[in-house]
Amino acid sequence: MRVVITGLGFISSLGLDAQTTWARVLAGDCGVAPLRKLAMPGEPVQIGAEIHLLENTPGGKHANFCERLALLALEECLAQAGLDLGRGDPRRRGVFQGAATSGLPAAERYVLERMAGGRGRASESVWETPPVITDSLGQRIQAMGPRSTIMNACSSSLLALGQGWEQIACGDLDFAVAGGVEGLCRTTFAGFSSLKAMDPRPCRPFSRDRAGLNLGEGSAHFLLEALDHARARGASILGEVVGYGASMDAHHPTAPHPEGDGAARAMAMALRTAHLLPEEIDLVSAHGTATPANDGAECLAIKRVLGEASRSVSVTSSKSQFGHTLAAAGAIGTAVALLALRDQVVSPTLRLEEPDPLCDLDCTPHIPKGRKLRAALINAFAFGGNNISLALRRWEGQ
Repeated sequence: MRVVITGLGFISSLGLDAQTTWARVLAGDCGVAPLRKLAMPGEPVQIGAEIHLLENTPGGKHANFCERLALLALEECLAQAGLDLGRGDPRRRGVFQGAATSGLPAAERYVLERMAGGRGRASESVWETPPVITDSLGQRIQAMGPRSTIMNACSSSLLALGQGWEQIACGDLDFAVAGGVEGLCRTTFAGFSSLKAMDPRPCRPFSRDRAGLNLGEGSAHFLLEALDHARARGASILGEVVGYGASMDAHHPTAPHPEGDGAARAMAMALRTAHLLPEEIDLVSAHGTATPANDGAECLAIKRVLGEASRSVSVTSSKSQFGHTLAAAGAIGTAVALLALRDQVVSPTLRLEEPDPLCDLDCTPHIPKGRKLRAALINAFAFGGNNISLALRRWEGQ
């Protein structure tokens, strides 16, 4: 069964909706700026891609920042999809959510209060665990089908999209909400700092002088729907999910395989499940973290999988604009690819002045590039060597 996308909600450091975000992406704007919300005194890095929510952002009594981001994206997604949630079988609806570090701020508050001599409120953590976000999304769409909270580090939300596609493609669901959300917290920020993985300046994916990533916040959620179901209700279709692949490096707790072996397997599997040839891929929305180890290995993997076709593919790293949004990174990369396919334009990789010799692909430096785009691969590679690649195809009306 074919699976299409009929709704997109996209909240980022560049905008609180998809239209604003995409316009600023194509304008070459960057959401990475000096920290305003997160106080990290003494850390060598003092920048990140933060989101500043409005007072009327949806959320219940106990909703934390990540839950509000997710619900805001969901509302935009549902409005675009035009679903009548009062019709259909709730048992054939699912939610697949890439987990955020949403419980950590509550734990941090508790520890800090105890260290200051107070009692703290340990009960807060009950309302701030990642599955609570999944449950909130499920309640909003009245879903009685499967709910999955995926904690697979930086590949979480792309795996969520892959699992949602799988459940619909095999006929178990009519539609599903899938995506991911991420917010910044002290523990995550200090952890990446201790690994010396962050750049004190805005990051430079694929560059010879790249020195690490920037952290960011964001949420992207999609309405995945069986094509027949979407057509029956007259829905507007944004694009088609046609396959995905998953692999494990079994190499190192944090570093990718230096030759991109696992990444290449995931990409090859995505092509195979999508029934796409390498020459049909016009865009790769890369993981592109700007760390010394990642970018070269990813480019090697792209060249291995696409072969001669890699010389004509466009590559972009949205992390140059949004920072690394961890659990939400794959979903944000998918949103960028979906809009690129729709509008036939590749978003830029900012600050790419002198490419690394290993990254000798068309990585779209500085400015957007208009071109014919038929299909795209989206990559998300996580610590532990967890690799996901998703395949999208432009919707041509048939």
